[in-house]
Amino acid sequence: MAIRELTEADRETVLGFLKKNPALNLFLIGDIIHYRFEQDFQQVWGDFDARGSLRSVLLRYYDSYIPYAEGTFDVAGLAAILEQETELGTFSGIDYVTEAFRGNDRLPLQWDHNRQTYFAELKEWTALDVDELREIEGKPVQWHKMKVEDIPALVELIDRIEEFELHAMDSFRHSLETGSTRGYWLEREGRAIAMARTAAENPYSAMIIGVGTHPGFRKKGLATQLMIRLCRELRSKRKSVCLFYDNPKAGAIYKRLGFRDIGRWNMMKAKKKGEVSHF
Repeated sequence: MAIRELTEADRETVLGFLKKNPALNLFLIGDIIHYRFEQDFQQVWGDFDARGSLRSVLLRYYDSYIPYAEGTFDVAGLAAILEQETELGTFSGIDYVTEAFRGNDRLPLQWDHNRQTYFAELKEWTALDVDELREIEGKPVQWHKMKVEDIPALVELIDRIEEFELHAMDSFRHSLETGSTRGYWLEREGRAIAMARTAAENPYSAMIIGVGTHPGFRKKGLATQLMIRLCRELRSKRKSVCLFYDNPKAGAIYKRLGFRDIGRWNMMKAKKKGEVSHF
């Protein structure tokens, strides 16, 4: 058994390992493809079994760390790497992997403040075979594929949706400019009324985020219509489609579309030096 830092020479092995579950590994796959190995802001470690087969991976992107394993792995060895990291900020991943680190008291992780969300993947496609909406209350709606020049209209919509945050607009703009996100929005009488887009998209998988509707047009199935179009497009590209959710009502909608829970995603921050965690 051995753990070592991975390099470009390991690319084929690592991506082959991660592609076995492209939905769960969309962050790791995307970061490796977009930013490569041996960067100042990114490192990747591999845990190999006695036969030399890769069995787990730990990725650092700035101060965020994500582990992934298929089964049994060297938890203590990966934890030792985390213990040495002076800039550990967040630790996240699918529950059955991250929970293996819970018993290590030397890791400064705030387990009592773990933010856990459901992780779902699109497994059934039959619900996507529906006709697209063309009008609301007798007035036509227009479908638009997101472009950089649409940002002012989308910002106006985002500002009306409580769950959305405007401070992320810079990264949104950058994603549209670089083509690392795709999305659709609906226009009615000159204003955006609903939107949905992807994030962390890579050649094998994509996550749906930013699904929202103007408060004056809710309960009309608009966001669902946008998700259906987006999922159809991703399916045509042969990509796995996944999403996070923590609202049971939203989860029920996603499940009607064919999404199924494949686990829960843990995310927690590290305590700063000298900080005491309070229950």
